[in-house]
Amino acid sequence: MSIATQCKFFGHIITVEKALAVRKAASPEERRTLVFECIKCGKAVRPHVAGDRCKAHFVHFSRNPECHFIDPPKDY
Repeated sequence: MSIATQCKFFGHIITVEKALAVRKAASPEERRTLVFECIKCGKAVRPHVAGDRCKAHFVHFSRNPECHFIDPPKDY
């Protein structure tokens, strides 16, 4: 399965980089009202910055095993 690098934001499809920029530019009050949605299932997602093991991506607020986009695999 793949990781999500795009989402819906107020009806428009945006990249994770754009979502991270929007979140960074928003005030703390505005951040609570930002709604990023999965492009496959429509459920709420949040953007995550790139790390050592994976590129920037979106993760569901609540796990959704039926969605094609999942969290990237963890190397333990």
